Amino acid sequence: MNFNELSRPLDISDIDFRVQSINNGGYATILAYKDARVDMARLDAAVGSLHWQRKHEIINGNLYCHVGIFNVAIGQWVWKCDVGTESMTEAQKGQSSDSFKRACFNWGIGRELYDYPMISVKLNENEWTKDGGRPKQTFNLKIRDWRWYSEFTDGRLSFLAAKDENGKLRFKWGEIKPQEKEPEYKPASGEATPEPVAEQPPVVEAAIEKPIEIKINEVDEEREQAIAEYKAVFGKSPHGRMSTDTMLNSVQEEFMRLNKLEEEANKKRLEALEITTEEDTDEPIKEPEVELPEASIKDMYETIEMFKEPKQFIQWAKDIVAAFEETESEENIEEFKTLCNAHYKNLVS
Repeated sequence: MNFNELSRPLDISDIDFRVQSINNGGYATILAYKDARVDMARLDAAVGSLHWQRKHEIINGNLYCHVGIFNVAIGQWVWKCDVGTESMTEAQKGQSSDSFKRACFNWGIGRELYDYPMISVKLNENEWTKDGGRPKQTFNLKIRDWRWYSEFTDGRLSFLAAKDENGKLRFKWGEIKPQEKEPEYKPASGEATPEPVAEQPPVVEAAIEKPIEIKINEVDEEREQAIAEYKAVFGKSPHGRMSTDTMLNSVQEEFMRLNKLEEEANKKRLEALEITTEEDTDEPIKEPEVELPEASIKDMYETIEMFKEPKQFIQWAKDIVAAFEETESEENIEEFKTLCNAHYKNLVS
């Protein structure tokens, strides 16, 4: 029995990813999450299948899950619990699974997901479209076929990257450690491994200095894509000395700047929302504008507790209500506000 094993970061193949929203600029926000089967497997591996149990109970109309682990040192069961929310498809089953996953967060399983960066990806033209003026993804956006790679330093995420089904790098965050060979990108949780894609190994730092081989007329696809994005955003070519990372960072910063301007323009509309809190703010945040044309506001429940900063959270909550107030029932809107207000009080208490 090893309790430290519970909080060991999950392997990237245990994490799943889905599109949370797409903004008017064609940038998709991707959410990372875990499946209940991952929690079960980690509990079995860490404490043994005969030394943990779960039970559910209704408290004030809400379904709670209690996860207990038998502590041999004290000869007693230790319990931790949390509440769940319904899913769009199977309400009771989804609520039971969600409460179990949340309770396992309390035991440390997958807690590093709260440290993941905002995953914002510029989509290709054929991967998104607009339906009734609202952005939506197309069948060409195959997130489930993407492969991911992560690194941790002292238990905290230090590098995260993703390649699409064609082997092209689509997202990169942090600094990768020196590699002797191509890092292994893995499919998301529960997905079959796609056919291997022939790729050039990355340039890595070597302990012994080696002569540089210059390949004439070789095309750097990643740099060419970065140049194209830079031209599209700024309307001019980048300086010849700019690195690929510098160009991509400049594009992302410009996108964030434009997003802030758009949020400023919508400030008066957002102030009309009726989410009441002890504190409010008009400061723009770094979250992209929320656009969810074919989703339910209940899909946002699992995201609520991922926010740790009150001002950022309340602005996000306002955006969610604005996005759904024309399509959701008043009852669902009020339920979302109640959950937001409860989480906000926990953040400021």
